Amino acid sequence: MAEAPDTSKLVRPLTTERRGLFAKAFSDRDGNLRTALLLGLLVAVVAILALGTFAALLAANLGSPGTLAMWVIGAFFVIKVPLLIVCWWIITRRRDPAGGGGWESRECREILDYLETQAAAAEGRPDAGARLAYFAREAWFVADRALDADKGAAVETAVRLDAMAAAAAARAGRDGLPSRPAGE
Repeated sequence: MAEAPDTSKLVRPLTTERRGLFAKAFSDRDGNLRTALLLGLLVAVVAILALGTFAALLAANLGSPGTLAMWVIGAFFVIKVPLLIVCWWIITRRRDPAGGGGWESRECREILDYLETQAAAAEGRPDAGARLAYFAREAWFVADRALDADKGAAVETAVRLDAMAAAAAARAGRDGLPSRPAGE
C-alpha cells in the first residue's frame, strides 16, 4: 500500500507571524532590509521631486503661481508623507525581545563565533593576554544580554575565553598586558 503524501507543509501553522505590507516590500524573510531596493526608491523619489519642482517653477515663472502651490501641496502628501512613513517603519520595526537583548539567536551565534575566531588568532601574539581578556569581557557582555535560549552557549564561550586569557597571562608571567616602553 502506498504512503500518503506529506501535507504538513501545505497549511500555514497558526503560530506563524504574518508579515505586513511594508515588511513584504522592504525586507526579506529573515527581516533584513533590502538596502538596494530602499536606496533605489530614495533615488527615484529625489528624482521625481527634482523634476516636479523644476516643472512647477517653470510653470510658475510663466504666470501660474497656482501650479507651484499645487505642486508643493501634492508633493507633500503624495511623496513626502509616504516617505516619512517608510522611514518611521524602518526606525521602529526592530524591538528588543522581552526575554533578553536585541540579538536574535543567529546574530548571537555570529557574535560568539567572531569572538572565538579572533581569540584563536590572538593566541600566538605578544599581547595575547590583553586581547583575550578583552574578548572574554565581550563574551560576558553578550552572555548578559543574550536571549534565554542562547545564554548557555554565550556563558560557555565566555568561560572558555576567560580560561584562554588566564593561560596567556600565566605564560607571560604577569597580568597579560604588553610591556610598556621605558619612560611611561
